[in-house]
Order: sequence, then C-alpha cells, then structure tokens
Amino acid sequence: MHLNIKEPTTRNAKNTFEQIEKAAIKLFYKKGYHGTTVKDITSEAGVAAGTFYLYFPSKVVLYKHILTSFSHNIRKHIAEKVAQKTSRLDKEKEGIKAFILYAKKNPEMYNIIWESLYIDRELFRDYYESFAIRYVNGLEKAKRNQEIRDVDSEIMSFILMGITNFIGLKVVFDLGQDNDDIEHIVDGVLDLLKNGLFTK
Repeated sequence: MHLNIKEPTTRNAKNTFEQIEKAAIKLFYKKGYHGTTVKDITSEAGVAAGTFYLYFPSKVVLYKHILTSFSHNIRKHIAEKVAQKTSRLDKEKEGIKAFILYAKKNPEMYNIIWESLYIDRELFRDYYESFAIRYVNGLEKAKRNQEIRDVDSEIMSFILMGITNFIGLKVVFDLGQDNDDIEHIVDGVLDLLKNGLFTK
C-alpha cells in the first residue's frame, strides 16, 4: 500500500510524528474514526493544526498508516516467537499466545482493524487476505512435512485466524472466565487442533 506520507528525519520530527500517531490511535479507539477530527488529533497530540499536514495529507492516510503499522507489528511479533519453534503444532501454540499477548497490550488494535470494514472494504479485505496468504505458505510446508492432514490450506488458514482472533477477544474484553490463565486457554485450543472436536 503506497501512502503519501512525509517520513520524519530528525529526532524532533520523529517525536512529533509519534505523538500524532499515538493521539490518533487513542482517539480512534475512544471515539471511532468518523467521530474523530484532525483538530481532535492535533489537540490531543499537543501540536499545531498545520503540523499534521506536514506528515499526513489527510485523516484517512493517517488511519491507513496506523492500520499498516499494526499489521506489520503483529506479524513481526508473531514471527519472532514462532521462529524459535520447529514443529507446526508448536508454531501454532506460540503464534496464538503471541497474538493474545500483543492484543492484550494493544487492545485498540481490534477497533482500528475492524473499523476498516466501514472506512474502505478493500483495506479490510487486503488486511485479512494478506494474513491468509502467509498462513497458507506455512500450512503447505507442514503438509509437505506430513505434520498435518491434506486439507484445503486456504480454508484452514481462515479457520485458524478466526480461532486466534476470537480467543484474543475473549482475553482482551474479558469474555467468559479464566482470562488470566493464557496458558490454559492456548492449551485448550491446541488440544482441539491436535485431537479434534467430535467423538463420532
């Protein structure tokens, strides 16, 4: 995704850039994208209104930048944890756990990611399809190594993303019980993946 953003080069400019980002994330989380104005963002960031446009040509470009950053950071965080494991099952376990911990630390990501459905549906599609493509690559490798059954990798990628997404929601929004015991939650998911659900 090409965004017409002026990247900061000096330390002061980088600080200002980050202040605008943080202010926007906070306000998009609290008030939603459509309920937040550029004036709100600059006021929260403590910068002049004109400063915003030195870096971002519009609010939607700033939003896309934040969405892209979340996507990159989530993938990077998961990849670093998963890289330490060799089996596909262990990779799934570490990936789910890494996502939950990232989501718990950054709960605003859910609002910002899902609001893309109402801002630009192509953003929403691209976000999840790009995740699925990377997931498929890992599943195909696992099939070649005979670690998983010969299932439709694309369907399975969306199933696994859905599980991870909603398990993350359970923890972040404290749905149900035992949300502090992340190991127990992840082990429950892994038991289902390894042994199946139905007895007949």
